[in-house]
Amino acid sequence: MEGLYVASVVPFADDGRISDEVIRQMIETNLKEGAAGFFVAGSSGECFLLTPEERIHLFEVFAEYRDRCTLFAHVGSCGTDEAVRYARAAKDMGYERIAATPPIYFGYSSHAVAGYYDALSDAVGEGIYYYNIPMNTHRALNLYDPDTRAMFASGAIAGVKHTNLDLYEMERLRAINPSLKCFGGFENEMVAFLAMGCDGFIGSTFNFMLPHYRRVLQAFTEGRIDEARSLQVRANNIMEAIMGAGLFPSIKHILSQRGVSVGAMRKPFEGLSDDVAAHVDGVVAANLVE
Repeated sequence: MEGLYVASVVPFADDGRISDEVIRQMIETNLKEGAAGFFVAGSSGECFLLTPEERIHLFEVFAEYRDRCTLFAHVGSCGTDEAVRYARAAKDMGYERIAATPPIYFGYSSHAVAGYYDALSDAVGEGIYYYNIPMNTHRALNLYDPDTRAMFASGAIAGVKHTNLDLYEMERLRAINPSLKCFGGFENEMVAFLAMGCDGFIGSTFNFMLPHYRRVLQAFTEGRIDEARSLQVRANNIMEAIMGAGLFPSIKHILSQRGVSVGAMRKPFEGLSDDVAAHVDGVVAANLVE
């Protein structure tokens, strides 16, 4: 187990600009809590709502911490050329790992998607982490497809951020290529992912509940399975509430309640109503273990 990586949110100041100082505050807090590193400019980081300049700037701020932790740069884009530009920039900044969603919107063939990852791998001289999040990309993997199987076996893919509840799929990816690193991306199944041998976890709720999940991990690895399951249930009570309210607006609301000035999500995201916010706060207070 490599440990737990925070899929960091991006804080905005009142004028809408990225708040560098709040980023540093959040990083320092998460490192003290035991974060192994950070997944930068992913879904939690509002990746497709940032301008290209903002995305590069976000990489730059996190790169200040490259000697203290492991950094993933999410470079996924609708087009190969733009993704390659992000990947090269992040690599030049010292990022150890480059991750990318598959290209979305146009419904590309599996052969075209494989070409996108080949180009990214060639650009940085190493394998790319496939960001598998079909609930957002609306692109599910077909592991019976020969081009998809060849892509995962080729070396162009170093690992997977598996933000998918399908544990069988994660195991079958490893069957295609046993050298793949597999990181769980749905922390509401952490105990199950651990049982299936994932290499670590990348979670959005780690922004505010990393100590809770470190307890889950410790209980599991020390063989206290009932305790791990009990902690998982409490975490899932929180996840159910915030997924129902809106995952990312809820995370920003919770951080704001804790005095972290992360600002609001960018439109067209909406904030929480007072009633929904009160429900989220109540569930968090009743279930979070710190």
